[in-house]
Amino acid sequence: MKKLRCFLLTLALVGAASLAPAQQNGGNGITDRFFPALGRLLTDDQRQSLRDLMVSQRDQLQPLERQIRTSRQALLNQITSGQFDENQARQYAEQSAKAESELTLIFAKALSQMQPPLTAQQIRQLKNFQPGRLQDFDQGGGDEPQSHMKLPPPLPRDTNDLPVVQ
Repeated sequence: MKKLRCFLLTLALVGAASLAPAQQNGGNGITDRFFPALGRLLTDDQRQSLRDLMVSQRDQLQPLERQIRTSRQALLNQITSGQFDENQARQYAEQSAKAESELTLIFAKALSQMQPPLTAQQIRQLKNFQPGRLQDFDQGGGDEPQSHMKLPPPLPRDTNDLPVVQ
């Protein structure tokens, strides 16, 4: 039970921290919240268009973000109260998830209306995104290895396709 409480507390705190980037108006905060790679892929025009679309939806975003914070805080209070009620905790978690899904739909709609729209290459890069610290996007045609992955030139080989010993 103690491990469960610790896990749920950590989950609630991480969830609350994830709201911070969405409230930023500059940088890649909004795009990073929904698609971590998107902020690095967009052109300046696309980024500005998406930002304008999201700002125009601010009256819908703020109550949803408030609802997420409130339900996560209530869940945290439920966890730490010493009187854990699974049904009540489930209700708070569902409230948070519902508001989060509404936020995601608003962002998806704005992304679909962004001008200029995503190019075929941007879409391919988004679909192939693998999160990680060393993640880098393919800037070329895709067949050439990235510069940090280039292998040394092949060794000379004999007629049996074995390396020549010198």
